[in-house]
Amino acid sequence: MFCIAAFIVFAILAIFSASFRPLAAKAWHCVLRRITFRPCDISFGEEMKGKLISKLVFTHPRLARHVDRWLELLSFLFVVLSVWSLLYAANAGLNLWVYDTCNPRSGESCSLSGEACGIDQESLTFVNALSSQRLGEWLIGPVQRFTETVSRIPDRLREWDAREFLPEMATYSKPEDPQKPYVLEIIDPGCRYCKKLTKNLEEAGVMDAANVTYILYPIYDTSAGGYKFAHSYLVASYLEAVKRVPLRTSVDGMPPDWRLLKALFADPLSESDLQARINIGMTADDVETLLQGMLRDIGYNETGISSIKLLSVSSDVEESLAHQRSIVEERIRTIKIPTLLFDGRRFDRVVSVEALRKRL
Repeated sequence: MFCIAAFIVFAILAIFSASFRPLAAKAWHCVLRRITFRPCDISFGEEMKGKLISKLVFTHPRLARHVDRWLELLSFLFVVLSVWSLLYAANAGLNLWVYDTCNPRSGESCSLSGEACGIDQESLTFVNALSSQRLGEWLIGPVQRFTETVSRIPDRLREWDAREFLPEMATYSKPEDPQKPYVLEIIDPGCRYCKKLTKNLEEAGVMDAANVTYILYPIYDTSAGGYKFAHSYLVASYLEAVKRVPLRTSVDGMPPDWRLLKALFADPLSESDLQARINIGMTADDVETLLQGMLRDIGYNETGISSIKLLSVSSDVEESLAHQRSIVEERIRTIKIPTLLFDGRRFDRVVSVEALRKRL
């Protein structure tokens, strides 16, 4: 075990100094023999051990005795920690490549993650109940998460066609044109990054160049026993209900649900914008009053608003939102919001205006 520990140390040092490369080569030769169940034919281990103890024996004799006695155990612990660190780093790197975050269970806690709202993994169908137990969390949980990451590698490599995941009542920001490519957003009305991505799509010209539609996915927070953003489901139910009530007046052929979404996302990104006030400073009644006022602004009369209010709590809208949730969790299997299917790629984060323009 000491040979393996020495090889790890000298291999790292050899990257920065050529003087350590002969020692690294000697250690590697010894490691090769040991892992093939052959005795080390050179006295490398004893040589290194003697050099180390000889440097301590004159200055720290008591420490030298302890090192001599426990060197194999210390080497074993060092190797175990080194291998664990390497696997941890490799797993984080694989997660970053597959999920665009080094920590799939909490995407927002990873500084390397793109801008996105994390989804509570306990609410997703692929998480096993054992991971909530102490034993499962420490022993089974990491294996499950690594297996899950490996199983999603094909998702990272596949060609994503937005048309395969369109909801039943898909609406488009501009009149649908079969000659244009299709783009799909997965959004939570309460997530500020969804708002930012939608603005980027408009600024980059994607709204004009493609058939852009969306799936509504209010993020559920299992630990809180409710939605991550208190009123996102209410807003989503109104957006879904608006699709079912036609509006004669139109601006550039934009459907009324898109006009309502545009009004909700109209304010600049700040701590005091409309979206933030809905999330933090309003009651459910306040939000309904706000939404009904917005519906008047885009052209609905009182009869249309009453119809939308009734539809928002209907089983039809509830089933539609449940169907969209199943598309997200069972078919797309995203772990962060917003998710964008665009130009054959899947992005689990906000995509910059420049990157969007390059893919047009």
